[in-house]
Amino acid sequence: MDATEIERQHGRVTELIGGGWLGLEPGAWTDDTAMMLCIARSIVGKGRFDPQDTAEKFFQWFDTNPAGIGQTTWLAMEAFGEGASWNEAGRMAHARLGGLSAGNGSIMRCAPIALLDGRDPERLTRDSIDSSLITHLDPRACWGAVAVNLAISHLVYQGNEGLIETISAGIDQPDVRKAVVAVPQMERDDVVPSAFVLDTLQAALWSFLKTTSFEDALVTAVNLGGDADTVAAVCGSMAGAHYGLRAVPSRWLERLVGKSEIVELAEKIHRLAQA
Repeated sequence: MDATEIERQHGRVTELIGGGWLGLEPGAWTDDTAMMLCIARSIVGKGRFDPQDTAEKFFQWFDTNPAGIGQTTWLAMEAFGEGASWNEAGRMAHARLGGLSAGNGSIMRCAPIALLDGRDPERLTRDSIDSSLITHLDPRACWGAVAVNLAISHLVYQGNEGLIETISAGIDQPDVRKAVVAVPQMERDDVVPSAFVLDTLQAALWSFLKTTSFEDALVTAVNLGGDADTVAAVCGSMAGAHYGLRAVPSRWLERLVGKSEIVELAEKIHRLAQA
């Protein structure tokens, strides 16, 4: 649904209402969180980011025939299941799609890497790119993941002052850098909540920067419509890094499927990062 359709049917969405094209229960989640959990579980199990183990966990999840999986990820996981290595699968999907693999699947799931590598920008960059390459070869998807994780680590350790400057300084890919730098000047009509990685990155950053609380950031992101689950997942990772767990409304947390595991994984990854 676009923003106008959402407003016509629901007004301004502020609660976990469920439904949507996947018919979810309130508090359930989509492939964004499922793949994020694959990365988080792998990090906890291995003590580091391991792309091969992460790809295996992606495939185990893919093998359950989950609803809503993106085409690029689907093709990459098919290739992985047929014997491709973790760093070949995304390349094969890219080729099968005629060079089109700049979707937002890489940035929706990458937050655990920021939590792990937040004190090591060089490793954060390498791990973020590798996490994208499993499914999304396009450099904009790879560096989009770097941008999101640089944002999260900056917000955790330094707050939101100088956020755009920190992200842009760490990005080598010109299109991603240009997209990030443009966000502070964007108006609502400039925001496009599509599944294109740069649109999603801008929509998520814009929703975070234009608001002053976790709840307002997420409500703003969701009500943009379009690829709402991914825009909100990316925005939520930034807002959560800045405002913290206590800022998440209790009425949302109470209904969140898998809440205990999510919190436990985050705590374990944080301890790994400090060690």
